[in-house]
Amino acid sequence: MIREVDTENEVNRIGYFAVIPATVLFNNSLKPNEKLLYALITALSNKEGYCYASNKYLGEKLGVDPKTITSWLADLRKFNYIMVDLIRNENKEIIQRKIYPHDVPYPLNNVYPSPSKNVEATHQISEDNNINNKNINTHTVTKKKYSENVYLYDFEYKELINIYGENKTYKCIEELSLYKKSKGVEYKSDFATIKRWVIARVEELEQRQEKQKNKKRKSKCNFEQREYPPEFFEGLYENIPSPTSNESEESEMDLDM
Repeated sequence: MIREVDTENEVNRIGYFAVIPATVLFNNSLKPNEKLLYALITALSNKEGYCYASNKYLGEKLGVDPKTITSWLADLRKFNYIMVDLIRNENKEIIQRKIYPHDVPYPLNNVYPSPSKNVEATHQISEDNNINNKNINTHTVTKKKYSENVYLYDFEYKELINIYGENKTYKCIEELSLYKKSKGVEYKSDFATIKRWVIARVEELEQRQEKQKNKKRKSKCNFEQREYPPEFFEGLYENIPSPTSNESEESEMDLDM
């Protein structure tokens, strides 16, 4: 059974153009699908100048096993068509991979290796450690302190900003920091924790606050726009006693003075 794909949303997400330059297209040492892989990488690189998709994702798009993608990437690197930037954490574990198209007929935003702008952490399979090191750059990054108890990699923080916006990201960081402090807990990944449940908590709090504001606003509007029937004003002064004759005379005297 062929799975239907929402082509419009897919194009909007990865970019409209996929490019196969002549140097890649006419390289008879490459398999046809390796050329398609290169094209897919260029499409995924349209926005940031690099592709951060995992082998699993690339394999799903081309209908092959992730291990096959590993082999194809090695061939593309061998011919200098792509460069790979591996980012490791303090434990030397690969937490992110960027693939840069290196032979395109138009400029991309990729001064290799370029600083991360909007990336998703990719836990790459171990085959990346076993292939030859041609056109592979690797470096180690450490987490930064973004609140009293919250630590994130720089690219994780930037991804949160990209997904949720600066204001909501700040709220998530503060909410998680307060929770960790009050409960005395630690998480392996504050980034994953924010995406797993903290964001839902923050959005729930925002909805409550918005409901309270709407309730107060509605109450105020009802008071200001209240309408009264005509008979209300007609009978408004009925129970006020009329002045006595003496009071009337005194009032007239006051006016004459």
